[in-house]
Amino acid sequence: MTLFRQSFSGSCSHPNWDDLDFRHLKFAVAVAEQQSFVKAADHLQIDQGFLSRQIRLLEKRLGFELFDRRRRSPLTLTEAGKDFIKEARFILAHTQHAIESAQQINRGKKGRLTIGINTSISNSRLPDILRVFHERYPDVTLMLEELASYDQIEKLRQQQLDVGFFHLHNLQMNNTHNDVALTSKTVIKESLILVLPEKHRFAKRSVNLPLAILSNEPFILPPANLLHGLREQIDQLCVAAGFKPKVRQEAAWISTVLSLVAGGMGISILPANVENLQRNGVVYRAIQGESPELEIGAVWHRNNQSMTLKNFLTVIDSFS
Repeated sequence: MTLFRQSFSGSCSHPNWDDLDFRHLKFAVAVAEQQSFVKAADHLQIDQGFLSRQIRLLEKRLGFELFDRRRRSPLTLTEAGKDFIKEARFILAHTQHAIESAQQINRGKKGRLTIGINTSISNSRLPDILRVFHERYPDVTLMLEELASYDQIEKLRQQQLDVGFFHLHNLQMNNTHNDVALTSKTVIKESLILVLPEKHRFAKRSVNLPLAILSNEPFILPPANLLHGLREQIDQLCVAAGFKPKVRQEAAWISTVLSLVAGGMGISILPANVENLQRNGVVYRAIQGESPELEIGAVWHRNNQSMTLKNFLTVIDSFS
């Protein structure tokens, strides 16, 4: 253990540390670097006599001399003084780093942000949001968790996520007294589209397809028990077209739905962001007539006062 750390260990051989502060360290380091009390006092913009008294006071409390006063030009350190100044520089630098790091965190320029995501936001606006945020705040670590909307909602309630992205109708469907703690903003709006196997008889049609002509088709759809809000919107769209969809199979993940459609197992209706997925074996077609407009939103807890979160929400606003 070095001399400086021993000196500040609180042992009974070095009493009266209560009056010692960072000024003493700064004064001692300045004199050591300038190798002169006169130059150090000028550098610190303080009275030379005051500086000399403070150094003497420090030496008295340490129990040894820092400077060899037998030779005043240039002023040199004693052996004990060399070790002390080395440690003093470390303490001052470490303290400055701690202050700057805390200031960065306070301004939201450093830290960590935990983000819940789903396939829809990943396939649409999220990459641009993350790119801009990283450019502005490169020292913030982003932790992405791909979760279903109900899992995100629960984690947001427990403040285990800073922000989540999902279709806002899922928040409305899960509306309980706890949800008054959650607030949101719309990020994008999208419609529903048809997903057909590339060899489907209607796949070559480039025009919008009326949903009624697909009433007898087998459907691959999201499960109602997991994605209730989305499934309800799909079912309502089909009912408005005069039929109830004949569900051959359900799949929770978009990639699985697309695989089943590509394999000719049926057709599907999905949010329009899937068009950004270049998937072999499927084609995307717009639905003729009015389609529900799905809102993907950013959701966070009202009590989350993180400046990092506020900066992230500001970036989201820049895409509005």
